[in-house]
Amino acid sequence: MINRICTVFSTFFGVGYVPGAPGTAGTLAAVGVVYLLSLAGGTILYSVLTLGLIIISFATAGRCVAIFGREDPPEVVIDEVCGFLVCMLFITPNPLNLAIGFFLFRFFDIAKPFPIRRVERLPGGYGIVMDDVLAGVYANLCLQVLVRLY
Repeated sequence: MINRICTVFSTFFGVGYVPGAPGTAGTLAAVGVVYLLSLAGGTILYSVLTLGLIIISFATAGRCVAIFGREDPPEVVIDEVCGFLVCMLFITPNPLNLAIGFFLFRFFDIAKPFPIRRVERLPGGYGIVMDDVLAGVYANLCLQVLVRLY
């Protein structure tokens, strides 16, 4: 039962099974999460839920390493959800910001500039989740600059 819960959560309710580009699909699903969270409350709620999701994701993604039998299974997309939530932290989630945030996050998640690749080597769920969280931080910083310039 615990393995099933971890799998459902870590694949973000099955989004991770999308063929070809599960990470992109996970990020697209996260766009909806960001929008719904923005309707639900303010920055404090968004921040607390993001932090809670990251903490839970460490455990569930780590357990999925054993369930799927490989390091950083592509089906696990909860890390993309966490990373995109970080990307949009303190950003107004209008359509333009969501689109720019999406592309910035995917860029940093794929390119993995220093020290993201190093963080990816952390054991278990920490490496799976933290590289995306750090990609979200990089994307957020770029988006903060762009929002202030325009």
